[in-house]
Amino acid sequence: MNTAIAKIMSKVVLSERTVKIKLLGESITHGVGGTGFEQNGEPIAAGFARNKDGYCWAKMFKEYMESQFNCTVTNNACTGTKIEFIIDHFNELVDKDDDIIICTIGTNNRSQYFTDAPKRTRREQMEMLYNNIIKLHGMFKDSAKDVIFVANIPASAKNEKDLADFWRIIHMNDVNDLYMKASAVCNFPFISMYSLFLEYCDVKGINFESLLCDDGLHPNDEGYDVMFTLIMRALGIGRKVAD
Repeated sequence: MNTAIAKIMSKVVLSERTVKIKLLGESITHGVGGTGFEQNGEPIAAGFARNKDGYCWAKMFKEYMESQFNCTVTNNACTGTKIEFIIDHFNELVDKDDDIIICTIGTNNRSQYFTDAPKRTRREQMEMLYNNIIKLHGMFKDSAKDVIFVANIPASAKNEKDLADFWRIIHMNDVNDLYMKASAVCNFPFISMYSLFLEYCDVKGINFESLLCDDGLHPNDEGYDVMFTLIMRALGIGRKVAD
């Protein structure tokens, strides 16, 4: 596994003080698509609230980590947001005493709304997202936070196409590749959930879309199970064998 990720996560093991882990992202980390999704928990920022009871990888991660280690896991993902949202609301989403940040953002940066003016070219949109990844990493670095960026799972071919009110100018593989490039340039830890998800489905001989909801974007409950398994493996956390 990635030694930089191992170094960060090892801070949780046998820690004498409570380590604070913060999850940031958009709808897939918020839990949209899982059974019981509802923003009925504590407020986050700008009108968003936590998904207290809905089925998702973040909830499973929180419950497991808090049961095994001296840590807290807080999910500050906000559905429908772009990377600019985290940049603009950084001080609301990130607390001064947060230790580790796991950030999964960029899915909604694929789209350009018809009301946007002027229209951007694909290259301009790619450069904007790349520069904002660099900027966000710099904000975490300046705040002395350990951060692990995650490129999200693939979307269906139908979801990647133009829709009625906006159009996809870049795609999930592009988001993944921009994180890969930024990681190489800035030397930050990066998990390609995009690649891991596809590799899992290839090994199992299943269509990855079977793990998604009808919208072709958000995982269903089984998809969230797979995401939880893959994130734990990528973080190097040994999962307890179930009874």
